[in-house]
Amino acid sequence: MSVQVDDDDILEMCNIYAQETHHMEALILGNRKGLLELRNAIDKALETGSSVAHLYPSDFEGYETCIALVDDENQFKKLITPYVEEHTQDDDAIDPIDIIKEYDSKKEKPL
Repeated sequence: MSVQVDDDDILEMCNIYAQETHHMEALILGNRKGLLELRNAIDKALETGSSVAHLYPSDFEGYETCIALVDDENQFKKLITPYVEEHTQDDDAIDPIDIIKEYDSKKEKPL
């Protein structure tokens, strides 16, 4: 069953549940349109470095999921951990939004 706003409009439904702690599962549940939006954004990030998926969770409050490619293994190791429960981070840990902002600034600069 698809969630419909009106006869022609099916929303991109997708709930993304973060890991509570290390070794716990992360969950992504969505309708077909939501999962396709997420997949298309991932494909675009693989091509361009970053992308955004426009999605709706089960309470219909729209949100953006920012996706970025991190090819540098050392940079990836320094990313803050993604867990809901707070863990001690290294002083030089990288916030994932900094990766997104870096790609955004490159896209805004003319070549």
